[in-house]
Amino acid sequence: MKVLLILIALCAPIWAVEAADKIFEKARLVNAGLLDYSADIQIQMRATLGFIPYNPKLQGRYLHRRPDKHKLELQNAPSYLKRYPNVFGFNLPDLSRYNVLRIQEMELRGIPCYKVMLAPKARTNDITAIDLYVNREDYTVPKYDTFYSKGHLYVDINFRKQDKYSVYDTMSAEFEFPSIQATATASYANYQFNQGLTEAVFK
Repeated sequence: MKVLLILIALCAPIWAVEAADKIFEKARLVNAGLLDYSADIQIQMRATLGFIPYNPKLQGRYLHRRPDKHKLELQNAPSYLKRYPNVFGFNLPDLSRYNVLRIQEMELRGIPCYKVMLAPKARTNDITAIDLYVNREDYTVPKYDTFYSKGHLYVDINFRKQDKYSVYDTMSAEFEFPSIQATATASYANYQFNQGLTEAVFK
């Protein structure tokens, strides 16, 4: 599989790389002027930790500061979930670190999308591929799938407009790794924008 991805990447046309650059440039302009935000979050999980079922309903606050800071402030949440707050947010991959394998126009849940298929140029972690779906009309990202050497993470996002921004309405995630198998559904409410969240908040 790894050899096949490398061969596809080497054969990827230049236009695909240029097209991905343009798509990502427009996606980065979504919510221009939004520096940080926070929102109430409710999460329903169905998980298996080893052989133990774990199905909590969690609530708290999700915080984000551009470009890549995420934080979950949850009540009675497992520690491992707090370590991965970016699951409930999203950052565009850095294209300088990925080869563009293919760009495909398609529909996802009735949404016209670009499906951008990426593979890492170097194995700095265990990610083997990313499939990114970008709305061709407003350049939000309604779905992204991340494939790891020993698992996967599938995330579907529904957006809504609040004030002038496109924000998360609901998000569903499915992740499967040797130590945990889980699905999670999150809903977001009571957004606050540009509060001046500092770096210290996310430490």
